[in-house]
Amino acid sequence: MVEKIPLEMKALVRSSDPAKVVEVAAVPVPKPDNGQVLIRVEACPINPSDEAFAVGLYGLNEQMTLKPPIIPGFEGSGVVVGLGADVPAELMNQRVAFSVNPHGKEKWSGSWAQYVCADSKVCVPVGDLPFEETCGLFVNPVTVMGFLLEAKTRKSKGIVHTAAASSLGKMLVKMCLKEGVELINVVRRDAQGEELRKLGAKHVLNQNAPGFVQQLSQLTNTLDVSLCFDAVSGPLVGKLLAGMPDEATVLVYGALDHNPTGNINVQDILFKKKKLTGFWVSKADIFNPEELSKAIKTILDDIKSGGEIFKPKIAKKIKMEECSHYLVDHKNHPTEGKTIILPNA
Repeated sequence: MVEKIPLEMKALVRSSDPAKVVEVAAVPVPKPDNGQVLIRVEACPINPSDEAFAVGLYGLNEQMTLKPPIIPGFEGSGVVVGLGADVPAELMNQRVAFSVNPHGKEKWSGSWAQYVCADSKVCVPVGDLPFEETCGLFVNPVTVMGFLLEAKTRKSKGIVHTAAASSLGKMLVKMCLKEGVELINVVRRDAQGEELRKLGAKHVLNQNAPGFVQQLSQLTNTLDVSLCFDAVSGPLVGKLLAGMPDEATVLVYGALDHNPTGNINVQDILFKKKKLTGFWVSKADIFNPEELSKAIKTILDDIKSGGEIFKPKIAKKIKMEECSHYLVDHKNHPTEGKTIILPNA
């Protein structure tokens, strides 16, 4: 059955009014290029990276000269309703999870819309799994798998992870327990640490506690952990470098603290040979096609079997018309779980 595609759709576009962040607008339905599919979007998550992009604080903004309408959203799930050239016919009408890549240097048409175009190679059939459970397949779960692969490649016996009480952090706790990888969880509040211990976390440190750097140093040396993934950035980076052993690496993958990265003792870099670099999952060299396929299979198998590790906890579902108010009103954000946008609700 061929679905009749409208000429226009509703989408959340970046607003010129900072008080709104985004606003609902009528825009043309995109047409798939070679190798792309058109997807009717049924669910898409609000990730920190989506929020950063919506307000112009994401790396793509510096690499691209974006022209409006700019539609945020890096991932989602829905139904394939149109095919570009050189796309397997069997993808038509498939229920898929997908990620969105830039289309040239000036255009960004993301998943926060009723329809989106995505490369067929990053569309994963999800069968009868609920859209809400599979719309966040790429950003958090694939990042977790990337962390573990990076640790294995660098021969680190464990991982230090900041913002550990996040949805991603909780997935990492469970996956490290399954794989037998040591994990040092860094949180902002003691209550967050208690949540993680209930999941089985063995090592939890409060970044604001007196003696944090000394505690981190003792643990990383005892457990032989030489790799840290930091989602916070800002002055915390200097503390992390100070607490890591010689020749360790801190990979920054987020910027929850919008302050400049700093507080770094040059001796850590110069004499102790510690390294500071970035980790951007969509550009991570660690994932060749085979490793990415293995990671996605692991994630889907977990969700199909009940989702002990990767099934997202959904805190809230909202329509596009509610999104602007939600993004502006941070006080009412759920403290636990994901908020999902339902573009066609």
